[in-house]
Amino acid sequence: MNTVIALIAVLAGFASHEPAIVSAQAAAPPTPLTPLTYDAALDLATSRNLGLEAVRRQRAIREAAIRIARQLPNPDVSFELTRDTPHETAGVDVPIEIGGKRSRRIDLANEELTLADVDVRAELRAVRKELRQAFYSLVAGDARVTVADSVLEISRRVRDAAQARVETGAAPRLEVLQADLGVTRAEAELDLARSVRIAAQANLNAILNLPPQQAVAVSGSLIDRTSAPAYPIALASAITSNVDLLRLDREIAVEQRRADLLRAERTPTPTFSLGAMFSNPGGDFGSGLRGAVSVGVPIFSRNQGEIAQSIATTSQLRAEREATTRDVENTVFAIVARIDAQRRQLDAYQQRLVPTATDLESLAEESYRAGRTSILGVLDAQRSLRDLRREALQVMLDLQFSLADLEEILGTALP
Repeated sequence: MNTVIALIAVLAGFASHEPAIVSAQAAAPPTPLTPLTYDAALDLATSRNLGLEAVRRQRAIREAAIRIARQLPNPDVSFELTRDTPHETAGVDVPIEIGGKRSRRIDLANEELTLADVDVRAELRAVRKELRQAFYSLVAGDARVTVADSVLEISRRVRDAAQARVETGAAPRLEVLQADLGVTRAEAELDLARSVRIAAQANLNAILNLPPQQAVAVSGSLIDRTSAPAYPIALASAITSNVDLLRLDREIAVEQRRADLLRAERTPTPTFSLGAMFSNPGGDFGSGLRGAVSVGVPIFSRNQGEIAQSIATTSQLRAEREATTRDVENTVFAIVARIDAQRRQLDAYQQRLVPTATDLESLAEESYRAGRTSILGVLDAQRSLRDLRREALQVMLDLQFSLADLEEILGTALP
């Protein structure tokens, strides 16, 4: 009996620990990826992005439309049995398309197939923009964590210096409280920076078709891939590769093919009929063949309205293309001007503002340790350095976002 009780206790122990094991396995974090460069992330996005894959599948639909356009009209087979003489009648009606209708229909379907390529380029443009924004937002998130960590280190160093001065009687305890407040604020800002970094990682994972909790590490700098062409070169590239302009060109070509098909359909389609009549044995009528041709007479409807509609649509598309071209010209000019201004602003932060603020913070800290200044001066210098580093990071990220806008309007990736 004791053995049975012991066995039951062991089984109960396993049953009680099993959910914990399963929960621990479920809570295990996914394996981190190898640090991604921007090029590697772009290759991964173009091969794994679900939205892009869905758009690529539209090509099969348009290819099926070409098969539909190549189909020939089916013949009609009829058989009639009556009490009249002749009792049985059989016939075959075969419509024959003339006037190039089938070839025009195939041309229209082939032209519509090119819209599938434009759809892929449009989705690839959107993925490229989203990827650049998400990738460099994650790079900026890492940089913000680094800045926040360095600010926390400085705050702790200042607090230690204040504590040392208080212990020697060179400063009031109020300075330690002020320094502790600075450390607490720096710790809160570090936690916030880490949370923002996690959100940026989730945005990148969505583009790469990865789970939201998947750990992703990126390698690179916010000043990478920041080269951009001058306005004349950028405009020439946009005129030839802008996706909106390409789509309008293809829609104009499709409408022209549709008008050609409508004109070809003015030609009537003759239907050739071949039949035979049979009577009962011994009747007055014998079997015999018959043939006929029927042609619709285009008197009232000759696709006049459809052709006029197609011509008007083509005219509207041409006007829309002119308006889009003007928008592209102005947008490219504005983005290039914005990029130039952001580069000058970034140079100011990197060459003068941040280095000067770093030197001032170091001098203020040394002066405080020597007892020549108050802790308020150190905290103010520390705050200025923190703000300037944040502003510099934001300028770099804004520059990357502007480059993403330029890539979108150009329709191609920047080097």
